[in-house]
Amino acid sequence: MNNTDNYKKVMAIHDQVMGLLRSREISPYPAHYKKYFDELFLELADEELRREQQDVEHQIFIASKDDGTKHLDLAKRSVMSFVETHADITSVAKKQQEQLENAPSSTEKEHITFIENLNALNQDMSGELDKAQSKIIELTTDLHEAFTSLTIDPITKVGNRKGFVEDMELSIEAGMNKNISMVLMMFDVDNFKFINDEHGYVAGDKVLYFIAQTIKSIIRDSDKVYRYGGEEFAVVLTRCDVTQAFALADKIRAKIEHSNLLYLGKSVHVTISAGVTIHQQGDTFDGIIARAEKALYCAKKSNKNCTILFDW
Repeated sequence: MNNTDNYKKVMAIHDQVMGLLRSREISPYPAHYKKYFDELFLELADEELRREQQDVEHQIFIASKDDGTKHLDLAKRSVMSFVETHADITSVAKKQQEQLENAPSSTEKEHITFIENLNALNQDMSGELDKAQSKIIELTTDLHEAFTSLTIDPITKVGNRKGFVEDMELSIEAGMNKNISMVLMMFDVDNFKFINDEHGYVAGDKVLYFIAQTIKSIIRDSDKVYRYGGEEFAVVLTRCDVTQAFALADKIRAKIEHSNLLYLGKSVHVTISAGVTIHQQGDTFDGIIARAEKALYCAKKSNKNCTILFDW
C-alpha cells in the first residue's frame, strides 16, 4: 500500500477527531486532540497503517535523541572551553606573579630585563584574554542558535507552536486584571490537501513558506506570526483595536488570494480563511484560542477565503 493511501486514512481519522471535538464542544488543543486521535487510531487503523505509525515514531525518537545529543555536546564544549581558557589565563598570571616576586634590586641592566620580561607576559595575557573573548562570542552564538531552533519552524522560518504558547501565556498573565490591546488571528490554508495532491509536498512546503513570509511582511516588527500546526498560522498583534485587526486580517487574506504563485511552470492558486478575536480582560489561554478557532471555523464553513471576527 502506498503513502497516499495511508495519508488518506490518517486524514479520515483526523476528520472524525475534529468532528468529535466539535460535537462535544471541546477545543482542539494538542492535548485534547492527541487523546481522541490516539483512541480512534487504535480503533480504526489497519495493520499497514499501524506499522507505518511505528516507523514514524521510531524516526521521531531517533531525531529527538540526536537533538538531545547535539545540545549535550554543546554544553560539554562550553564547559571544556571555559576550563581550557581559564587554565591558559591562570598559567600566564602565575608567570607574572613569579616575575614580580623575583623583581631585581641591584643593577639597571637587571631592571631593564625585568621590565622587558614583564611586558612580554602582559602581551601574552592580552592575547589569552582575546582568545577567551573569541570563544565566549562563538559559544554565545551557538547557544543562541540552539535556543532559537527550539521556537522556530524549520519550513516557514517563523515561530512554531512552542513559541506561540510561551508568548501567549506571558500576554495572558499580563491581562488577567486589566485590558490589554492584543489581537489574535488564526489563518488556515484552503484546500491544502488538494495542493499537496496536485503539485506534491515540496510545493506544499513552498506555499506554507510563502504564506508565512507574506504575513510577516504585512504585520509590524513588534507583531509575531507562528505556524500553529499543519497549514494553520497564528498571528499576535499588540496595540491594535477591533477595526484595525479585521482590516489587517482581510488585507492578508486578499494579498494571498491575488498572488500569482508558480511551481515548476504551473500556477498554484492559494486562498486562506481567517478568524480574528480581541483580548478580553480576564481571558484564559483556552478562552481566547477557542474564540479565534470558532471564528476560523465559521470562515471555513462560509465558502472559505473570507475573514470572520468574534470580539466577544
